[in-house]
Amino acid sequence: MSVELQLIDTIFFSDKRKNLLLLLKDGPKTIEEIKTELEVSSSPIMAQIRILLKDGLLVQKKDVYELSVKGKLIVPKMEPLLSTFQVFDENHDYWARQDLRILPSHLLDRIGELGNCKELVPERTHIFDYPPEIMDPLYRSETVMEVSSFFRPGYPHLYLDLAKKGIKVSLVLERPIYMKLISDHRKDVEEFVNMENTRLFVCDNKIELASSIVTDLFMSLSMISKDGRYYNHEMVSFEISALSWGQELFSYYMDMSEQITQI
Repeated sequence: MSVELQLIDTIFFSDKRKNLLLLLKDGPKTIEEIKTELEVSSSPIMAQIRILLKDGLLVQKKDVYELSVKGKLIVPKMEPLLSTFQVFDENHDYWARQDLRILPSHLLDRIGELGNCKELVPERTHIFDYPPEIMDPLYRSETVMEVSSFFRPGYPHLYLDLAKKGIKVSLVLERPIYMKLISDHRKDVEEFVNMENTRLFVCDNKIELASSIVTDLFMSLSMISKDGRYYNHEMVSFEISALSWGQELFSYYMDMSEQITQI
């Protein structure tokens, strides 16, 4: 086995070693502190410590253990990779259907920030509605931002209602969606644009994903599959890191869009 493969095996193929390395990222620990924080006994954890010492990831100084120079270089890079594994592993079937290349590269590299996600599958009787699981947090949010490349029948009523409740609402829509809204719901769009707590942007570039909603409470992502189909499945996360990720995704499309201030 090569040195590189041996190191990967040492780091990732033992939960005890992985958890110990992540614990020591925060600083040196005595064996008693390690046992207490990881809830392990002496014999099993000492076996893992010896392996990490042998592979040069830990050093022992008197009665404490800490990351070596090599460990301090490697361990901080573990968490993003482990987070990415978690995101894909927990919702494998969903991600396997998606063309992930449509996501901006700087956000795809950090997709692990979505954290603990859940796929929401709509019932057939509500195929074009927002999942009920996000409606309550949507109305409890202080800000709502959505990027969308498709038309939901409930758009005009929903976003006007949110705005009238004092929620700050910002939308980025593809030009064809905006034109359909103007054609079918001009009065509602005019009312929306003229409110103080709303923003409407129109994007002439193609928005590759179906939609993305980010609020101060949750983030949802709905993508178009590799075969070009839209299933109206939402991937939802309530993680703080996911909210930041979703805000960056919104800003990415907002920056290439034109704000509509008058109809």
